[in-house]
Amino acid sequence: MNKLRQSFRRKKDIYVPESSRPHQWQTDEEAVRSGKCSFAVKYLGHVEVEESRGMHICEDAVKRLKTDRKFFKGFFAKVGKKATRAVLWVSADGLRVVDDKTKVVLFDKQIFPLQ
Repeated sequence: MNKLRQSFRRKKDIYVPESSRPHQWQTDEEAVRSGKCSFAVKYLGHVEVEESRGMHICEDAVKRLKTDRKFFKGFFAKVGKKATRAVLWVSADGLRVVDDKTKVVLFDKQIFPLQ
């Protein structure tokens, strides 16, 4: 009876940090190096940040974008519209966001190596 009861219990997923599974990212790394890595996204806009590392920096930037959209929604019709469907292209040189329908470049940022 105990085995039957255990079979219905939900098994907890064991957390494995990303640093322990580099094999999972090898194909992504090759795609980034070749400039063929892309993601379908909804473009909210862009925000300049103080630091370049840390998940908390990204979370704060997204919160800022969302609150700005809500705040300006009543003032400017363009800002209050839905997020634009776009494609985020990631390469070793930088990031580029291209509108999915019109193919217009919405954002292009080069990444310079630290020297």
